[in-house]
Amino acid sequence: MIRPLCDIIILILFMIIMNLLMVSCREEEPLEVFFEEEELLISAYLEEHEDKYSSLVQVLEITELKNTLNAYGHYTFFAPDNNAFQEFCNENGKSSITDFEKDYLTTLVKYHLIDIELECSYLRDGVIQDTTYSGDHLVITYSTGGLETIMVNDANIMERDIHVENGIIHRIDGVLTPIVGSIMDRLRDFEGYAIFSEALEVSGLSDTLDMIRIDLNDDIFIRSRFTIFTEPDEVYNQEGIFSINDLLEKYSDKGNPTDEENGFYQYMAYHVLPGLYFLNDIDSFNYPTLAENKLVNVKIRDNIYLNWNGEQNGGQMTVHPVLVLEEFSNQQAKNGVFHAIDHILEPCEPAPAYLMIDLTDYQGLSIGRSYSEKDLEDIPGITCKNTGIYFRNSILADGETNLQTTSNKAGWVVEFTLIPILRGKYDVHLHFASHSTNTNKVQGFWDGARFGDILDFEHQVRDPEYDGWKRDFNTSEYLGRILLTDTRPHTIKFVSLEDGYGNFDYLILWPVNN
Repeated sequence: MIRPLCDIIILILFMIIMNLLMVSCREEEPLEVFFEEEELLISAYLEEHEDKYSSLVQVLEITELKNTLNAYGHYTFFAPDNNAFQEFCNENGKSSITDFEKDYLTTLVKYHLIDIELECSYLRDGVIQDTTYSGDHLVITYSTGGLETIMVNDANIMERDIHVENGIIHRIDGVLTPIVGSIMDRLRDFEGYAIFSEALEVSGLSDTLDMIRIDLNDDIFIRSRFTIFTEPDEVYNQEGIFSINDLLEKYSDKGNPTDEENGFYQYMAYHVLPGLYFLNDIDSFNYPTLAENKLVNVKIRDNIYLNWNGEQNGGQMTVHPVLVLEEFSNQQAKNGVFHAIDHILEPCEPAPAYLMIDLTDYQGLSIGRSYSEKDLEDIPGITCKNTGIYFRNSILADGETNLQTTSNKAGWVVEFTLIPILRGKYDVHLHFASHSTNTNKVQGFWDGARFGDILDFEHQVRDPEYDGWKRDFNTSEYLGRILLTDTRPHTIKFVSLEDGYGNFDYLILWPVNN
């Protein structure tokens, strides 16, 4: 009986060894992923449906981007069909796709691709917040009847929500033309804005508005962003202004129209907002302009109004707002957007209003990057000491963004230069992401003076789900009340008094009525 038992034991050991060897071999082999026929990637789907997309497939072959659209990810691709490309060639005087330069076609493809999945049910009237791979925005327009017709730029979405393995395809009936010119180029090209565009030239602001990219150093650059509210020639004509000379006569008061103290320069600069604001981005705020320390008020009612100023007249409140003409707005350029208005927009001082200041919105900062103290010397608006800054998606993994110090040692200092704030009295709140690794002791300073009590960047609340304490959540802390005697930019500084990270998202200023 001993011999058979030994044989059985040897057999079992042999089987165990063979099984281990097989597992080891499997671990060394790369995994292959096989898709069902209906689980095609973007390029593969287009090839499967060449009756609709043969021209687009040809473009992907010329640009060598076919593999890019077969990469794993979560994309949205607006795919022009064959009729769209035929019309595109005709409009551009080309006999076929092969007549276009490869670089242009590469930009063309990138302009149709977004790095996120967007079904039509998620698209809202106005700009798509996520940029295309060319760094631009696309604009969605709905027909008056609701969801019956959806347009992206000037093309209709003919077939919606085609789900493929790495994203969503929307078939469109037109090729989307990439934006290549500056906001000045676009104004010059549009009919009906001759007086305003010439006025920008005379004021010297055109040089600023022609800049698309500014290299700060070898690694960091700023992409210029501007928003312009512009009077069409028709509006000027209604006020007896028919030329640039008429406009200069009305507003110029100090000889040189490029002088920043000149009334004409102030008038023109007041029309330009630093930053990119499509109509669906705009809220009821006071926005800074390129006119020094002058803000324009935006009020959202049934329409969008600028400088909703009221005055008493026989016991009745009369308002004289400037209306934004939505039908002639959201006109894109490579470095901004412009909107048409129905009356002359003159500088004035609006009443204090609720204000949100995004502490992550400084030109030169990019999500996912860390910046050292030296890097930040080239980025206007933020300075640090004993730490760098990491621009991250939220430490709470909730899709929000914020800035976090790279050091968790006591003694770090972060200072922000804020946009001009209208004079008045405000309650100031800091919003941030609470986390267990944040510091418990931070002192704030406003314009160099101590501001408020010691801050705690780690908040705790009861978590009913786990019958314990929750420390990781988006929260805010009241900093204090501030009286601003004049309208100008200000600084806010944070100094850590104890080990732990700092986290910054945005400030809220609530006006205090006496």
